[in-house]
Amino acid sequence: MGELAKEANVSKRTIDYYTQLGILTPERSDSNYRFYSDEAVETLHLVAQYKELNIPLLEIKEKVELFHTSRVEQEKVLKYTQALSKRMEYLETELKEMKPMLDSLSEEQQKSVLSKMSTQSVTLAKLLMVLFT
Repeated sequence: MGELAKEANVSKRTIDYYTQLGILTPERSDSNYRFYSDEAVETLHLVAQYKELNIPLLEIKEKVELFHTSRVEQEKVLKYTQALSKRMEYLETELKEMKPMLDSLSEEQQKSVLSKMSTQSVTLAKLLMVLFT
């Protein structure tokens, strides 16, 4: 707690008060020692900015909670988009391999293959071909 107080340029008493209000949430060691993550410094800087704007502490608490919730949501979205990107790379490879095979078919054969695919699949395949060419 002392290190956090120094790093954020606040008193230990302030950290205790913010912890009691729920603005800061310490983790506990096996010996029940409180320790704060690097996120706590960021939170204290955020609180200081809000205090300069004369925002009440309870409102600051709500803003801090929203800030941390947004970050969690951003991380989820980032993970999802990374997974989606990998799937798109796989589809790109598959389509590039499939295109010469489709091109080698007669027009009737192409229509036959396309008729066996769902409308969404055909639309997606065409879209991906446009994106990747």
